[in-house]
Amino acid sequence: MRIPFRRIGSDPQTFALEKGGIKMEGTLRQYRPSLVLMEAKIGGSMEVDCFRCGDSFDIIPDEQICFLISEGVFRGQDETYDVVEMHEGVIDLDEVLESEIALIGSDYHACGRCR
Repeated sequence: MRIPFRRIGSDPQTFALEKGGIKMEGTLRQYRPSLVLMEAKIGGSMEVDCFRCGDSFDIIPDEQICFLISEGVFRGQDETYDVVEMHEGVIDLDEVLESEIALIGSDYHACGRCR
């Protein structure tokens, strides 16, 4: 799902998407010129590998994410939020979800036997 930056205003715009059993639902709203605030919840189910024995098992992520999306290169600093840069004038929510899935999957997960 690609949303042009110009379509995001000060009123929250809701979105929902799913990939591989993981769901991301939330809102986008303009935070400052060229910055959009994304607040979302990630849930669903995904298969991960145990970091000890290597066996695969399912986890149920329950993550709250909140960060700024910059239209182009971000020059500056924000004390409250991390900033993600997007280019081509669009917010690519599929890319954001794929990044979050990769981040969750790269964590150390222990299966029930190895805990």
